[in-house]
Amino acid sequence: MLMTALVAAVSVPFTNAAAYTARIRDARYVRLTEWARWQGLEARRLKRDETLQLARSGMRLQFTADSREASINGLQLWLLLPLATRNGDLYISQLDIDSTFRPLLSPPRNERGKKVRVICLDAGHGGKDPGNRAAGRHEKDYTLRLTLELRDQLRKAGFKVVLTRSGDSYPELSDRPAIARRTGADLFVSLHFNATENGRADARGSEVYAMTPVGAASTNARGEGANASAFPGNRSDERNMLLAYQIQKALIRQLGTEDRGVRRARFEVLREATMPAALIEAGFLSHPTEGKKIFTTEYRRSMAKSIVDGIQAYKQIVER
Repeated sequence: MLMTALVAAVSVPFTNAAAYTARIRDARYVRLTEWARWQGLEARRLKRDETLQLARSGMRLQFTADSREASINGLQLWLLLPLATRNGDLYISQLDIDSTFRPLLSPPRNERGKKVRVICLDAGHGGKDPGNRAAGRHEKDYTLRLTLELRDQLRKAGFKVVLTRSGDSYPELSDRPAIARRTGADLFVSLHFNATENGRADARGSEVYAMTPVGAASTNARGEGANASAFPGNRSDERNMLLAYQIQKALIRQLGTEDRGVRRARFEVLREATMPAALIEAGFLSHPTEGKKIFTTEYRRSMAKSIVDGIQAYKQIVER
């Protein structure tokens, strides 16, 4: 579990901000080594002018120059804005300090007495929308099978579960988070599988999406650009990130699948969710090995257990 005693940079008193902040790409950036110092992290260059590692007991963050790729304790995160280099120093955006790292280093807490009890599960696609196809099989069938297994495991763990679909139907995208709202869900989790036509032997692994914060570009395949407008899903930005991280961490650690990272997107089901939400791409149907595993009940059972563990980790953190 991440250490939670760290404090976001914005809350640390300082003087002479111009010495370590800069306006880059029309965004506010902070010198990475200075932010590390505020957090009590020791900085070490792994490659000259390319990779910087920040570490302290039980904590390791890694950054790459001019990249959106980063990691925390070995788990990949996609930054909202690329790291920047200026005069030989690496700079991180204030947006990432606030929206990517603060939810993980200083997690949000629920109001006293507010528990995570009701989970809304959304089996992606369905009915007229088959989703991805691979080996003659449809994504919609396997998202539903995973959802039903996950429902059963969540119920055994003491949660109440609501489904956006329980058969081969197609609820409109806007109806799915609406169902979560009407039923008083505390979390919304949408389940999907990836597939690709090119590089089938290479593309594999899981990735989990949280809603893209205002002012940032998404990291999904369509890569929506920066958006200045807020959506209902942005009300839960900190909790969205924490939930996505805990689920991805559990999937990677327990399944041993390739880590494709915690990513951002403005998918409609995430945009319209008024409670913390995550969208899981649990694996690639098109990969010759991973796809065969996904088609088995045993592997989906293990996958569901990982997601339950991620949800329970999130619950334990926010209810403290």
